[in-house]
Amino acid sequence: MKTSIKKDTHTGIQPIRVLKHNLTTRLVERNENYIKQLHSDFKLDKNIKYHIAELPLVKRQCPYIDENGLINIHETYLSYIWIISYYFFVLHEELLVIPEQEKRGIPKRKNQNLNLYYEAEELFNYAKSLIVVYSDWDKENYPNPEYFDENTEQGWYILRTNDLFVEVLNFILYHEAAHAEFEHIKKIKENSLSEEEIKELELEADTRAIELILSNNRSRNSSGLSIIIGIASILFFSNNLNGGKKHPNINIRLNNAIKIFNPEDENPIWSILVLFLKIWDKQFNLGIKEERTYNDYKELYFHLLSQIK
Repeated sequence: MKTSIKKDTHTGIQPIRVLKHNLTTRLVERNENYIKQLHSDFKLDKNIKYHIAELPLVKRQCPYIDENGLINIHETYLSYIWIISYYFFVLHEELLVIPEQEKRGIPKRKNQNLNLYYEAEELFNYAKSLIVVYSDWDKENYPNPEYFDENTEQGWYILRTNDLFVEVLNFILYHEAAHAEFEHIKKIKENSLSEEEIKELELEADTRAIELILSNNRSRNSSGLSIIIGIASILFFSNNLNGGKKHPNINIRLNNAIKIFNPEDENPIWSILVLFLKIWDKQFNLGIKEERTYNDYKELYFHLLSQIK
C-alpha cells in the first residue's frame, strides 16, 4: 500500500521536497572541515537557497553560486535529477543486469519486470519535458520519492534512487563549493577571462568536486556513478555535446571524470555511459550505430562517442 512520507517540515510543490534536507547532511559530514573552512574564510555562505517555482529548467532553474558564495538550487532541477537517476537505474537493472544474469546462470535478486521499465520510461519523458515546459509531477501514477510502497519492487528502486540522488547532488554542490574555494567568480570579473579560460575554471571545479566526493565515500563505485549521472544528465538538453560559452563540452567533462575515477574495464559505469549515449541518440535521432562486436562496454562507449560530431 502506498503511503506518503511528507512531513510539515517538507516545503515545496514537487515530491522531491522530502529529500531536500538530506542533501547538506551528507555533504557536510563527509568533508566537514573543508566546508567549515570555506565558511570561516567567508567564501561560502552557510545557507543554500532553495527556489520553489513552477518554471522549466531553461528559465534559469539549474544550480549556480553567486558572488557572495550563496549556492542556489531549484526544485525543478532536483526533480529532473531524481528522475534521471531512477530511470537509468531501472533501465540498467531490468534491460542489462537481469538478462545477463539469466544468460550466465547467475543467481538473481528478482525476475525481470518490464512493466517497471515502461513505467520508468514514461517518467523519463516527463523529466525531459521539464527542460522547456513546467508541469506537475503526477505522484499518483508516476514513481516518486514521496508517495510509494516500499515493500514493492518499485519501492525497492525508489529507496535506492533516493540514496543515489543525494550522492549526485553532493557532487553538484561540491562543484559549486569549488567555485567558491578557488574564487572563480572574482577571477572572471577582475581578469576579463576569455571563454576558453572560463571553461577551464569549470573543469577545475569538476575536478575538485570529484576529488572531494571520492575522498570520503561509502562506495567508490556508487560515488563514481553519481559523478557520471551529474554530468551526463545534461545530454538531454540538446542534440550536441557543446557546453556553450561557459562550460566545456560534455564529452570533455565526462572524460575528465573518467580519467580521475579510473574505473576498471568491467566497471558498470561503462554500461551506464553506453545507455546514456543510446538514449540520447534515440531522443535526437543522431544515427549512432553499433557496427561490430565489442570486447566490453568501455570499448563500445568510446566507439559510440567517436561517431558524435
